[in-house]
Amino acid sequence: MGGYDGAGAWLLALDNLRDGDEQLMVETHEGLHHELQASTGYGLISAMALLLSQRGFRPLVLPELFDVMVEGSRQTHEVFATTLSASLAGVRQTRSVLDGNATYLGYLERGLGLAGTNGVPWHFRETAAASVLRCSMAPLQVFDLLETGFARMRRTGLTEAARPDRRLKAFEAAGGPDGWGSVLSQLASDYPDRGVRLGDTDRRDLPDNEELDSLRRFEEEVVLRRCYEYVSEVLADAGMPSVAWEDQARVAHALKAAVAEVDDELSERLNVVTERRPVLDDGLEYDRQKIVLRDRLPVELVDSTHTPGLLDAFTVGDSDDHRHVCGVWLSREVARKQFSFPEEAELPELIVALLTVARTADGRQVVRLGLLPSTTTPRQCQTLLGEMPLLVLTSHLTLTDPSAVDVLGRVEPVFVLMDLPVAWHVDDWCGQGAHVRMGLVPLEGLASGDLLMAAFTLDRQPAFRFICIGGNVGVSLLTEQLRRRHGVRGDRGGHVEVDGTFLRDDAAAFNLVLNHVFGAWHVLDQDAAS
Repeated sequence: MGGYDGAGAWLLALDNLRDGDEQLMVETHEGLHHELQASTGYGLISAMALLLSQRGFRPLVLPELFDVMVEGSRQTHEVFATTLSASLAGVRQTRSVLDGNATYLGYLERGLGLAGTNGVPWHFRETAAASVLRCSMAPLQVFDLLETGFARMRRTGLTEAARPDRRLKAFEAAGGPDGWGSVLSQLASDYPDRGVRLGDTDRRDLPDNEELDSLRRFEEEVVLRRCYEYVSEVLADAGMPSVAWEDQARVAHALKAAVAEVDDELSERLNVVTERRPVLDDGLEYDRQKIVLRDRLPVELVDSTHTPGLLDAFTVGDSDDHRHVCGVWLSREVARKQFSFPEEAELPELIVALLTVARTADGRQVVRLGLLPSTTTPRQCQTLLGEMPLLVLTSHLTLTDPSAVDVLGRVEPVFVLMDLPVAWHVDDWCGQGAHVRMGLVPLEGLASGDLLMAAFTLDRQPAFRFICIGGNVGVSLLTEQLRRRHGVRGDRGGHVEVDGTFLRDDAAAFNLVLNHVFGAWHVLDQDAAS
């Protein structure tokens, strides 16, 4: 149903998801894997070992270290992601979704057991369980590993006391789950007005927006710290010391320095965050989500400049109003990621082609691409088609080539499938003073699963209609973050306005574009390079 790569990206396999409840759980589950990996010293070292090896540094030794570290934290990760994903649906609903899945029900029950006996409100049980699992991923040995450096680090240097699954087991064996009553009582005594002992035992019940920020600060600065320090004490008594609460930022800076010793470019891309951000409150992290639609479809290449019956081969639509031809302008990198080309195919850097999905004589589904010269503009393509309307589709990565922007910016509308980080680009647009309009639409009937489309226009490039497609959780949180961050006009005038009128104005064309994407594309993500 989903998977996490251990370094920063996760996927949803839509065809394997039964319903919206299951998708919600999987979306959150895979995002939580990343949140735990990216917010703990053990997880960060593991992720950097993989990324460095993929960039060619110690390509034999570091993957071995990564594999050992993953295996040593597998239980911790799965218990964390399974238990905390119950925050959205509730424990009863999560058990229902997992019915028949003994392995993941086991992860859930183990996670719930980390908070001790029943009857404790979910908001405390959730924080207590999360603290056990976070502290398990924060062995003090991470400082020794980072001092050793990635140039000398190897799997044999990892001690048993540093393996999160061993640490988790040690907390349970030491009776750690039985000690939460005293922690809870002390919190209730110190903060009698916070209602620490109140709340639903099954799910998270958040207050309205006026109280939400105050609650989050209290839980981050007080409750989470108290819980983490309690777990750290239990593990220290078991001979397994942990990174101190106040030293967690030091881990992040030490990691960045260790990466810089061997890869300056990768180090510059690392953003040190000194405060943990709850994954359910941080839509910006969902730019790492991948929606897998299908295996790559094979490509049938056609020379459109010399093909008789061109219109018949590429015209789609079931009525006169919707009959059209789709033209794509895609970088070679994007095209190879989405479609399976013949091995012998020699492709230009910019692929300009007519696109449709067809069936071969033996019933196989293929993407038919009618190739045109790379210099072909949309206007020239429209001239070739005569009166048949042309639908223009490109990708965000393709537009990083200024010549593509120059060619495509002369007609309107041009639909841009966003395959680069959406939040970063909206931030950049607003920082340059652009007025960005944003609309949100649920996508029903185009694919299995619950998906949303966020669409954007900006006054600086009025020809383009930018399209981001993702899961309900990811896109909802992303757009809410953008609204909060840029909803007010900034010093330079840049801001985001929630205004879906452009969606209504181009509704028919948007629908046609989505049909082509869901009919032909392999994966929807914001990481066009991989």
